[in-house]
Amino acid sequence: MEEFEPNHLKTPMVSTSTRHKCAACFQQFKKKENLVEHMKKSYHSVHQPKCGVCHKHCKSFESLREHISGPLAKAHCSSIFAQNGCHLCLNVFESPVSVDGHKELCLQTAPPPLGTMNIPYTEYEALEDENYMSKYPEAVAINCQMVGCGIDGSVDLLARVCLVDEEENMIFHTYVEPQLSVTDYRYEVTGIKEEHLKRDGMPVKEVREKISQILYNGESIGKARLDGGKAKLLVGHNLDHALDCLLMNYPENLLRDTATYRPLLKTNFMSHSLKYLTKTYLGYDIRSSNKDLEMKEIDRPVKRKTNLHQRRGRDMGRWGQKS
Repeated sequence: MEEFEPNHLKTPMVSTSTRHKCAACFQQFKKKENLVEHMKKSYHSVHQPKCGVCHKHCKSFESLREHISGPLAKAHCSSIFAQNGCHLCLNVFESPVSVDGHKELCLQTAPPPLGTMNIPYTEYEALEDENYMSKYPEAVAINCQMVGCGIDGSVDLLARVCLVDEEENMIFHTYVEPQLSVTDYRYEVTGIKEEHLKRDGMPVKEVREKISQILYNGESIGKARLDGGKAKLLVGHNLDHALDCLLMNYPENLLRDTATYRPLLKTNFMSHSLKYLTKTYLGYDIRSSNKDLEMKEIDRPVKRKTNLHQRRGRDMGRWGQKS
């Protein structure tokens, strides 16, 4: 005869399907402790790219692109993005009409080439205007060009520097007097010839002083390191290399490097080239011709991403850090 256990003595069934879900990336864990550990290591924040459909946080724009349009994309998100999404900034809009209007602003045209012949030295007149420098621009983009020294010309030597503000005004440009003997001018890439550096080159110490004056904007080094103060954000691609060539230091909290900014990295957290970033997020190619060298390219990918992330730059620390 089958015996029955009284109801009040029965052991309650424990659901084996209980999962603890991360509110940001939707990853699920069996144990709450694992979720807590995940949150400590993932560094989810408002700076991470987020799907405009399901609002899932992704570690990079490339991860977001895979989520909405890759081979293993989520079907629901993919279908909505295909109709109402922008393939450049990856935002999702209310209707295809809204997308069409947005693309007119999002799709950039290549800036005019800077050339090499007629601008040996430039310093923007607005730098003399205290109101301009104290209020605008908040960010300054830098691009450095290198020539080669050493037996095989493989050692980088600073040859040209350009600074651009947020309105794409060229606020500083100069050739740099070589400190060592140049063995490779890399003309096919740089467009620089020997006469440019001999005739128009500025001593690197003077270049460094002028750039520091622009960036610090009258602010003390201590104040700039603490909270920025009046000092400018410095934007660039592979800034460490540029600063090393200038023999210059700048507070890390004021650096914005597209080579280390997590949302712009590959899914394995390796850096993309500037050419790839420009093509993917602005929609045009950087020209490689020496006559059409575009030194202002460095500013535009960063400007778009800072706008996309609601310009929280001063609160997020260095872009290459945890975010």
